Amino acid sequence: MRGWVSLLVVAVTVLAAVSVVASAVRMRPATAATGAASGLNIAAAPTDAPRAAPPARAAAAMPFPYEPQREWLMKPTTNHWPGRRGVALQYVVIHYTVITYEQTLRAFNIPKSDVSAHYVVRGDGHIAQVVGEADTAWHAGNYLFNLNSIGIELELNTRTNPFFREEQYRAAAAITCSAAARWGFPLDRAHVIGHNEVPGATHTDPGPTWNWPHFMWLLSLCAPPNASTVRAEFVSQTPYPQIAAHEVGAVEIVLRNTGGTAWRKGTPQEARLAVAGNDGKFAFLAAGWHAPDRPAVQLEDVVPPGGTATFGFAVKGALPGTYRLPLRGVIDGGAWMDDLGLFTEITVR
Repeated sequence: MRGWVSLLVVAVTVLAAVSVVASAVRMRPATAATGAASGLNIAAAPTDAPRAAPPARAAAAMPFPYEPQREWLMKPTTNHWPGRRGVALQYVVIHYTVITYEQTLRAFNIPKSDVSAHYVVRGDGHIAQVVGEADTAWHAGNYLFNLNSIGIELELNTRTNPFFREEQYRAAAAITCSAAARWGFPLDRAHVIGHNEVPGATHTDPGPTWNWPHFMWLLSLCAPPNASTVRAEFVSQTPYPQIAAHEVGAVEIVLRNTGGTAWRKGTPQEARLAVAGNDGKFAFLAAGWHAPDRPAVQLEDVVPPGGTATFGFAVKGALPGTYRLPLRGVIDGGAWMDDLGLFTEITVR
């Protein structure tokens, strides 16, 4: 008898707790009041009670970016709709749980809770995937946003995890970047939003202690390089080299990262200076180039959006003459940077 009473107490406790988040329920199809998929008017964040700042963490010991490692916990009883009903996935919605990680997972499998999310991030950064991204979770409190978004719940409660942890920021960022690479939505504040910003929302999460600038900076470190995120502008370059035959001259060009993804040396986000058009006919000028049509790679380890990258390379005087070498920035496997009309002119005496 005692065992049955204990189970009853646990069930009542979980149901009572999820009533706090129950306005994130699955909803009937959106009316005109909820808005359409395009031209959404994202509401300002409501005021929330501030929480104390978390204690300092040794974040430097945690490598980032990384590919998210997910524990697959979807069950036949998990609250969701199969598929997306033909609606394109365009958003990520950030939530916090109010209840514990374990209670959240139980709630997502109680039909009467009417709530679920695609991911739950525990206080230590562990990732549970509860609903597949191709399916619809019940997290937004808005029928259309349930269909076109991914929901990420971060454990935040007074009992087990009272503060957002750096581990959680990084796990949520890794999930978001990975999803953006698969589904092709932009990583900006119009497409990565809080539950409070969903049209018609009655919730305040992720609240005032969620550090949006830090989270968006993390997204820039792992954002997939593509035509919308790879941008650059010219900053400076050294004078055109004039060298004697068989001598070597130096060229240095500085570009500013004006895109939405960081340039990271030694990774698929590495910025390179290419011969425009991948033209290999200038390979006779190469002196230690990265490749016959890639004179240089970025000097700095990480160049975030707004930062500058230095590209230095050498040219050799193989044959007398004057040679105009057209150049353009690129992230190979990602996208070309803006065509800035870059070139250097090498004179071999």
